[in-house]
Parts: sequence; C-alpha cells; structure tokens
Amino acid sequence: MNKVINKKALSGLSLLELLIAMVIGIFLLAGIASSYISSKKTSIKRDQYSLLEDNGRIAIETLTKVIQHTGYSARDKSLRPFITTSSDVASVACSDGSQSVVNTGLFTSNRIVKDGSSGASDSIGTIFYGDNNLFKDCVGRELPVACRTTPSKVYNSFYVSNGNLECVGSRASKAYVIAEGVENIQFLYGVDTNNDELVDRFLNATNLALAAAGNPAIWNSVISVQVAVLVRSSKPVKQSSESKTYTLLDQSITSADDKFKREVFTATIRLRNTL
Repeated sequence: MNKVINKKALSGLSLLELLIAMVIGIFLLAGIASSYISSKKTSIKRDQYSLLEDNGRIAIETLTKVIQHTGYSARDKSLRPFITTSSDVASVACSDGSQSVVNTGLFTSNRIVKDGSSGASDSIGTIFYGDNNLFKDCVGRELPVACRTTPSKVYNSFYVSNGNLECVGSRASKAYVIAEGVENIQFLYGVDTNNDELVDRFLNATNLALAAAGNPAIWNSVISVQVAVLVRSSKPVKQSSESKTYTLLDQSITSADDKFKREVFTATIRLRNTL
C-alpha cells in the first residue's frame, strides 16, 4: 500500500523566516560582543587602577624605609643627614682595599636635596653611617663588611626621571627604577627649632637652604620629612580627556589634558636618628 507524502511537511524554511533568524542572530551576536567589550574595558580599568595603587604604595614604602634611617650614626652625632651639594658624597678606602661608594659621579646636582622650580619635581639625598646593623642602600646593595668597621657613609638619592621614581645609592653602579608612572614628587622638611622633639615648621628645600646659610646646624634639626607623590596609570582609561590640578604639599601640579588616571600618595616620615 502506497503512503501519501505530505509535501508541506517536507518543505524548508521560507526566505522570510531565514531573514528573521539572521536578524535575531545578528542582535544576539551584537549583544554578546558589546558585553565582551564592556567587560574587557572594565578589566583593563581595574588592572590599571590596581597597578597605579601598587606603584604608589611601592614608592611610599621605599621612600619611608630609606629616609627614616637618615642621620643614623653610632659614631658621629653631628653627622649632617642630607646631601646638599654633590661634593658631600665621598668614597672611603676600607681596610680590605675596597671603596665605600661605587660611583660618586651618580650623585649629580639634580640628585641632592633640591627644590624643583615652577612645579617641577623635588629630589632628596640622605646620609647615614653604615655598620653591621644598617648597611644597605636604596636598591638593597650591601656595604662591604670591611667598610662597616671603617667610618663609611651610605648615600641615597631619590628623584623623578622619565616618568619613574628612580634612586641611586652608595653601592649602585647605575640608577634604578623604584616605581613606574611617577610624574612628580615633592618634599617638605619638619624642623624642630627648640629641641622639644616636635616639628615647629615645615620648610621646602629652598627655604631650608636659606635658613642654613645663617645657621648650618638647622640641617640637624630636621626631625621629619613629608612626601607627596603623583602617580599616573600606564594606559589611558578615562572616557574623555581631562586636565586636573593636584595639590602636592606646597605645590599645585596641573596634569596634561589626557585620559590617564592619576592619584596622589602622601606620607610623613619620622627621622628617628635626628631626634
């Protein structure tokens, strides 16, 4: 017995049905793509914010760790704790014939205690005596054992170069990057004028140098250092360009008109060895 074939049941999709299916598919793909792009942008922003925070934290932690040792000495309580001229940095021949400073030429005029002009970055140079308790410079290089028994100073300098926070130390043969994305750094020096172990006023490097012209011992009256660091994301993350003014201690810094995220990190560092 022959079966009756239903031609309608064997027919495919009509052209209109195909077009409708294609349109629905396009909308679904567009939604998925939009969601992916949005998620990707959010992920990039989150990564950039996290990296910015990390660079700011590293900058402040390293500055604090090194600067708080300023003026440390078991030998000379009158040690001037800061590098005020390049000639302050001197290498000492130790008992084994080694030198306490690898390259004194690294401590140039822009790597000492200096006030940046017109909102430019400051720099700072610090000094302490090395011994078996304290013997590393800002990049973690160690003062030779023989130099720890000879009166040998350890020098450190922090400054901004090429958008990074860099440092040079006694045992360094070159400059090292401490934190990336650092656009500006400012310092103020807390001076104790009446020996009560309290800051009576904060001075920038220019005013401190002027005060030191009449009273050189004022360098030994600095008992704290305030620092402010302006850090920028490594990639543009804002929706639109924006120029913004940031306050870094006694300076107002206006950023470029761009899409980068910026943040200011601050700290007050107690100089325990100059009290």
